Amino acid sequence: MRTTIALAVLALGLPALPAGAQQRESLAAVAAHSGYTYHWSTQGSTVVLSRPGIVVVLRPGSQVYEVNDHNEVADAAPSFSRGDLYVTPALAAHLQALARRFSPAAAHSAERLSSGDAQAQGSITMEARQLQGAEAITVQGSAPASAPVTITLLAVISSDLPTVVVSRNDVVTDANGRFEAIIPIASAYERGTLLRVVATSSPGVASAQAQLVTQAPNNGVTVPLEQMPH
Repeated sequence: MRTTIALAVLALGLPALPAGAQQRESLAAVAAHSGYTYHWSTQGSTVVLSRPGIVVVLRPGSQVYEVNDHNEVADAAPSFSRGDLYVTPALAAHLQALARRFSPAAAHSAERLSSGDAQAQGSITMEARQLQGAEAITVQGSAPASAPVTITLLAVISSDLPTVVVSRNDVVTDANGRFEAIIPIASAYERGTLLRVVATSSPGVASAQAQLVTQAPNNGVTVPLEQMPH
């Protein structure tokens, strides 16, 4: 029975997926459907999708990908199979939406926007640290004033397992361009887990990243009850 299934997969030209895994779509097919030029770059083993007004850079095994001058985070990392990348339906749909957003018609409409509606420009700076006494981290940083910022928390739990999206949190900078958020790390409680924090904003704002290692909520604190003998 397993042999029959494997032969059927090969006959259809689909990537073999573990039982229960989400079906994926060919990135080359998504690119052709959306009008992207598809190019494999030997430098860094990346796939570059391009069309007028937009360049997207994706890497196998990485959930963070580049869209023009900023980073975005996929729901799952692209996987490599038979000379192509395979992406989730959600990422495929987002790439198609980006193509529509940067179409000539959309660009013409953008030119008619008033200067008050222009996209924010600038970059994000960010610092993340574990919050003492809690299973959470505190994130502080700056970005253009009144700009929306999405903070994505990723957990690297093993070299043998994919990176996990823990949460996404939306904040808005104040009039001075400052933002702050307290983000629970559930369910990345395992001590020694590598936490990556990615802050993104609108297309004209450069993203920022930080990382830290999960420690005990009261790491470094001596508690008499825990001392031996009790």
